[in-house]
Amino acid sequence: MRAELIQELQLLQNSRANKFADELADRILSSVDAVNEKVQSSMSKRGNMLMLLDKTLNFSTIRKLRNRFFRP
Repeated sequence: MRAELIQELQLLQNSRANKFADELADRILSSVDAVNEKVQSSMSKRGNMLMLLDKTLNFSTIRKLRNRFFRP
């Protein structure tokens, strides 16, 4: 009887430990996912801004060259 109680107590402790580990892992994963999403969003916005800047610079450079060499 005593061995059965000890075994039952060990099973209960293991169950609680596994539950705590699962909850902790879920919290860590959710925070990592949130950070990844923010970083990805920030990089995407920066990339879009750089592409727009590049496009604007290309148009202004072409316009300057056209005005300089091909005067009407």
